[in-house]
Amino acid sequence: MTSDKEMCDDFERNGAIYPKVSPDHIENLMKQVKYDAQLVTGTTTTIVTGYITVGVVDFTLATATMACVDKRNFNKELGAKYCTEKCEAMCKDKLWELEGYLLAKKVSDYES
Repeated sequence: MTSDKEMCDDFERNGAIYPKVSPDHIENLMKQVKYDAQLVTGTTTTIVTGYITVGVVDFTLATATMACVDKRNFNKELGAKYCTEKCEAMCKDKLWELEGYLLAKKVSDYES
């Protein structure tokens, strides 16, 4: 799969010179994301919430869930690990979306 950096570089090689969200910006934001893993009592369901602090607000970016069918296969640590990885990917996608929207608003306001 093409990385965000490779994709951005490819667009720039092909003349993309206008404002855009950079992979470095998203990576810097991702370093600020925190994850909270919870096990739903009496189940094999793990829920992980990814959030970022904005001022005094802990803003939720994504919530991921995972579970196994047979409780004999359940491993709490692995459930939390893989659910966190899933949530991390979801948070990254959400940051691209939100930062793109923010940039679109700024560009629109500037050109108005």
